[in-house]
Amino acid sequence: MKHKIYKAIFIILLIIAIVLLVCIIYKYGNRQLNENKNKEILEVMAKTDSEEINTNENAKIKMQGYEVIGKIKIDKIGIEYPIVSIETSNPEETKAPMKIAIVKYWGGNVNDFGNLSIAGHNNYDGTMFGKTKNLEVGDSIELTDLNKHTISYQIYRKFVTDPNDISILKTEDNSIREVTLITCTNGNKERLILKAEEIK
Repeated sequence: MKHKIYKAIFIILLIIAIVLLVCIIYKYGNRQLNENKNKEILEVMAKTDSEEINTNENAKIKMQGYEVIGKIKIDKIGIEYPIVSIETSNPEETKAPMKIAIVKYWGGNVNDFGNLSIAGHNNYDGTMFGKTKNLEVGDSIELTDLNKHTISYQIYRKFVTDPNDISILKTEDNSIREVTLITCTNGNKERLILKAEEIK
């Protein structure tokens, strides 16, 4: 009798282990596909004429239906991603595009004056904004717009805040260029914020 119980427990545990393994492979497999897609978009951006993108609606670069508006590069943590524009800053509606890319959460176009807030997932494998926790005040961020104009920004503040804190989206001075990086932390209970301004 005990032998049958042990055998049944072993089979149940084996099934659970297989299901978990399949889920992990699926999750990380999808992330790898997204990483490959992001690299493809960066290659398209490099090859596409900037004037054509700005004047021809059909030449706009899209990533799974979302318009690409520029790219972010942070050498210190080895990331480079396209930035996509979405029509909303509603957290529920940003979930789908944030699974595939870095998104413009608030503000104008890349490298416009004022505050551009961009958000990315804090992935455990270090993809997207998973390594932004390693950035410090004084580190630099590069943003490139669709005209292929690159501006360097220097981080001047790093802090954690409540997910409902909208003060991070505001700028005190619309005559300067700022960028705010947003990612989740503490099991999605808080937001890690990095604020940077143009290096002149």
